[in-house]
Amino acid sequence: MANCVPCHNNDPAKDGPIGPAIKGSPKKLLQARVLRNGYPANYTPKRPTKVMPQFPFLEPEIPYLAVYLRAESAQQSER
Repeated sequence: MANCVPCHNNDPAKDGPIGPAIKGSPKKLLQARVLRNGYPANYTPKRPTKVMPQFPFLEPEIPYLAVYLRAESAQQSER
């Protein structure tokens, strides 16, 4: 949360001041963006900006982040 919320939003379904909504982001996208500041093959970015820094120290957290964002996605669809 400390690394994502400043640019995205504490509600993953909403765009942040700099970054797009990240609700439901797949693990491959998270790995590419968070660890390498890239995109998976054949992925179309939501925004053309190049301001996201790399966070390689978060590699062990990627699986948990992916589950969290999927859970947020499921909760939103249940409402």
